[in-house]
Amino acid sequence: MSTSDWAELLDEPWSAQETFSAPPELDDCTLASCHIDERATSVTLGFDARRIPDGAVPGSAESQTNALEFFVTFTSVTGLRVSGWGGAAGGSVRMSRSESGGIEVTVDASAGRISFHARAALLSRARAYRASDAE
Repeated sequence: MSTSDWAELLDEPWSAQETFSAPPELDDCTLASCHIDERATSVTLGFDARRIPDGAVPGSAESQTNALEFFVTFTSVTGLRVSGWGGAAGGSVRMSRSESGGIEVTVDASAGRISFHARAALLSRARAYRASDAE
């Protein structure tokens, strides 16, 4: 599965299609955050992209935005495993459909690894913005 196919795994893929004309490749994004909520059995991964595909965000050319942040929330998480920890920032993320119909997620970062199974995933937030030219 291509790293741009992640949007097809969402419970509401149309929400990603409305937000992004073309979903960014996960390999072009930096994993900026990982929030594990044991009460809601959810994991939210936050991504930052400084290389936005042409037309990825409707209206971005007119507004001169050059960066994008988005968050994917995985629900009904089971089998959570965390090996090592120094933060997940900068890790590579792989998502795939499991045989049971859920989503298998693996985050490989230099300081550790996170893996889990989720029943569903949603695009919980996204915004395009103008990042400093110095970054």
